[in-house]
Amino acid sequence: MYEEHRHSEKEYLLALGKRIRKIRLSKKIRQTEIAYRCNFDKSSYNAIEAGKRNTTILTLLKIASALDVTIKDFLEDNS
Repeated sequence: MYEEHRHSEKEYLLALGKRIRKIRLSKKIRQTEIAYRCNFDKSSYNAIEAGKRNTTILTLLKIASALDVTIKDFLEDNS
């Protein structure tokens, strides 16, 4: 059961990163620009979009602000 839960966590992080990336690309903004706006290094930001980093709500707030969206936009699946 723990392994199932862990698998779903990974899927959630991948989906979150994919949504953030989709929004960023729709605004034609490069990863380096978002990283700069958020005061992150590019590799840290890249890890979030790649679903490799479980980020904090405060980090999501920074990214949302840099993209001029709300956190809600990251959490809704509007595929």
